[in-house]
Amino acid sequence: MHRLLLILTTLTASLPAAAWAASGEVDVMPDNVGLQIWVILTFLVMFFLLAKLAFKPIGEALDRRSRTIKEALDEAEKSRADAKQSLEQYQRQLAEARNEAKQIVEEAKALGENVRKEVVDKAQSEAQALVQRSQEELRREKDKSLQELRDTVAGLSVQIASRVIEKQVDEAAHRQLIETLINDLSKNQKA
Repeated sequence: MHRLLLILTTLTASLPAAAWAASGEVDVMPDNVGLQIWVILTFLVMFFLLAKLAFKPIGEALDRRSRTIKEALDEAEKSRADAKQSLEQYQRQLAEARNEAKQIVEEAKALGENVRKEVVDKAQSEAQALVQRSQEELRREKDKSLQELRDTVAGLSVQIASRVIEKQVDEAAHRQLIETLINDLSKNQKA
């Protein structure tokens, strides 16, 4: 219908142009009025035939094309909105993945620190236990060596004394005498 109005407007606008042309040197309007009437009638018949047969299908085709373009624009807008939503979701997932990775790294560092601390503590306790065992073993060896030395000195003293006196002294009494002398010597050395 809009197209029809456009065509009519164009025709009515051309009538003043024809009148202006008639006033000047160019004669656009024929002098024969019958011919003018037939031209106008032919034009109107053609116009109504075109309006009935062509303008409606052309208008419908233009309306369909307009709807198709509008649908395509709506679909493009929907696709853009979906893409934007997908991008936001991807960015959220990426941020979550980064946070998870950061948390895993922090947990791994903490676990590594705990393991290192446990290993150091265990090594220190084992070293301390080894030192204590070594000190105890040294003390036992020292006591054993001192006892062997005392026994050896007592035995030698008995032999020396028996040779000097040339008589056999009671070994238990002699041992008592030697231990007393050794204890006296130990006390003198400490003082």
